[in-house]
Amino acid sequence: MKYRSQLLVALAIMMYCQALLAADRPSGTRVWLDRPWEIRYVLFVEEAWRMQSEITAGLKSNLEKAAPGNRNVYLHAAELFAPTIKLAVPGSETVAVVLLRFDRLGHVITKNRSLQKMTAKRNLLDDLVLIRDESPGGKPYYFADWSQGIPGDVGFSPAVCTLQDMRRYQDGWNIDGYSGNFGCREWTAQLYDRTAPYIDVTTYASHGNFIGEFVGWSRFEDPPKPVIGQQQQVWLCLHECPAGEKPGVIPDIKAWTRRHGYPMPERPPKQPLYPNADFQDDLNE
Repeated sequence: MKYRSQLLVALAIMMYCQALLAADRPSGTRVWLDRPWEIRYVLFVEEAWRMQSEITAGLKSNLEKAAPGNRNVYLHAAELFAPTIKLAVPGSETVAVVLLRFDRLGHVITKNRSLQKMTAKRNLLDDLVLIRDESPGGKPYYFADWSQGIPGDVGFSPAVCTLQDMRRYQDGWNIDGYSGNFGCREWTAQLYDRTAPYIDVTTYASHGNFIGEFVGWSRFEDPPKPVIGQQQQVWLCLHECPAGEKPGVIPDIKAWTRRHGYPMPERPPKQPLYPNADFQDDLNE
């Protein structure tokens, strides 16, 4: 958004990359789970200029981490990302989408040169990483976590989440911040809800609705489900649009929902909808 400070965001992105890769990880990082790969796709969405800033920061960080003698286990997968689509929004910021598609063996099948011949793995620490098929002993590229969520809850977990989500659900989260209040738990609850015809990724904010920074995902067992969101006054279909429609602007959300037999999107009672504060008894058992 134009009212946000791009400088502060760029600094936050740099701090994010450094925090992610700053420390050595336990030996479990190299022990892959022996189970079928179940993730059909992972989707990264944010405003285009911010995504480019993160890609640049990831590349710079990885050059340092790849230096001989550097003991950091992970590289940052943002270096490999190139937006699959960019959706221009009249009067607002362009929204960028990065799509990682997998086959049932975890091979990346996204038509992106930098992602060719890479395979996704999940380790004992529930880190999700990409490794190069030609050099499996090289440093993995971290891209997300397999989060078990709240103990005993199956409504919004397990889920593919990021470090940003870890902060999003803790006390002290800034609900007016640029990252938005829609995260992996809100996504996964709608993914698991078979009565929900689409996934609404809108952050409903007092200063205007927008599409923030989030990660989405789907399993092979999940039916395709449209992904929609409102960027200021404009509704977008971001992924798996119905009836063969291409991702882009939805000119009239009322007509669009009526045409496809969907209910109108509704503002949730709060966001984030599933903060840790609502599950303290479960977390502290």
